Amino acid sequence: MNAAADTDHLLQEFAERRSESAFADLVRRHLNLVYSAALRRCGGQTGLAEETCQLVFVDLAQQAKRLRAGAPLAGWLYQHACFVASNLVRAESRRQLRERTAMHLQTLADETDWSRLAPVLDDVLLELPPADRDPLVLRFLDQQPYAEVGQRLGLTEGAARMRVERALDKLRAKLAQRGVTSTASALALALAGPAVTAAPSAMVATVTASALASAVTSTSTLGLFTLMTTPTLKTVAVTVAAGAVGTLLLLQQRTLHRLDAENVGLQRQVAEWTQAAEVARAESARVAEELARREMAAAELLRLRGEVTELRQQLAAASSARVAVPPPAAPSEAEALEAAKAFGLRRLNESKQMVLGLILFAGEHNDRFPDSLELAANRAVNEGVVPSLEDLPIQDFELVYTGSLREIANPSEAIVLREREAWRRPNGGWARTYGFADGHSEIKHSDDGDYAEFEAKRQVRSASGGPVSSTGK
Repeated sequence: MNAAADTDHLLQEFAERRSESAFADLVRRHLNLVYSAALRRCGGQTGLAEETCQLVFVDLAQQAKRLRAGAPLAGWLYQHACFVASNLVRAESRRQLRERTAMHLQTLADETDWSRLAPVLDDVLLELPPADRDPLVLRFLDQQPYAEVGQRLGLTEGAARMRVERALDKLRAKLAQRGVTSTASALALALAGPAVTAAPSAMVATVTASALASAVTSTSTLGLFTLMTTPTLKTVAVTVAAGAVGTLLLLQQRTLHRLDAENVGLQRQVAEWTQAAEVARAESARVAEELARREMAAAELLRLRGEVTELRQQLAAASSARVAVPPPAAPSEAEALEAAKAFGLRRLNESKQMVLGLILFAGEHNDRFPDSLELAANRAVNEGVVPSLEDLPIQDFELVYTGSLREIANPSEAIVLREREAWRRPNGGWARTYGFADGHSEIKHSDDGDYAEFEAKRQVRSASGGPVSSTGK
């Protein structure tokens, strides 16, 4: 039994009988393949490579019955290892970005020395006129949103925001006079954080009951003293006092019932705030992930610019070679092949420069490609990718996708640009240049000039696997 048949037998044995020894043999045979691919994909990080191996073979155990019989298992393991390793690397990058963001926020908050700010904060706030003090109290100490601050002060939300910012600058200036220096951002963080301390939850019921009892007792005592000063009514003092005590007890009972209802309402508010905090954390994670994606896009842009420079040098060298040897009237087959090679190199360079212009345009327009090559070419010229518009044969190319870059599931296999017409090769067949969403370009050869099947397989597809609609130009 050859190695391939033996592998299929082991896989079938595990899929049908869950044989642990068969699965162990599969792992021993292919572990080096999976680990090597993962280690390259993870940039030499052995920890991530080991985690990739574990996940890949877990997936193999779960999907053994669904793998197509006769298909090379090594090919499936290699492809899956690359996919899993890439996901782990992206997740690790996002985690590191979130940690850097959290450290930056903590550093910003630490810019203000709270031990020096706390003793003078209230004195300085009281020195401000009400027109400046009230917006700060509402926004930071009472923790109201800008819309509520504007409603309380009779302003729009935008005007309220400007009022708070001006008041914050005045407060910062007065604090500086007392030796407490800070940036506006750090001061705002301090006012929204350490300056607001939550009171014990039990104090709500205690303070309310005490205040109400004090108010009732004061009113009843005043009435009793008034009656006692009237000689003719002293005989009813005891009756009035007893009635006052009874009234006090009744009001206290009603107060307790009301406080119980308020406690339920407060618990509901706490639950709502907790849910809002979860939503805020999720949004923060999404923003961190978006920042990580943009960092990766910036790195890819630098790589593409380096490739464009190298291609430009190769094209210049090829052009010099052509100029050094004037072509004869009837070129030989070798000369024709060399000329075709130089033409193809120039087409690859031009395509890559235009695709780079598309990506640069999308980076400044919410990840959306332009609807014309002229816009992409202008962006490439502005960034110094190509000296001038005359160096790009825009009329020889056409756009095949003008949607959003973020909707593309696999940019390296998604055609966004192609040559309008295929050209004949000296040794037979046809050739056509294509640009892809990840920035690279390819020349596709065809014996009969039919590219329908090739283009259909590389149509832009979304993360769900379906085609994404686009507008050709």
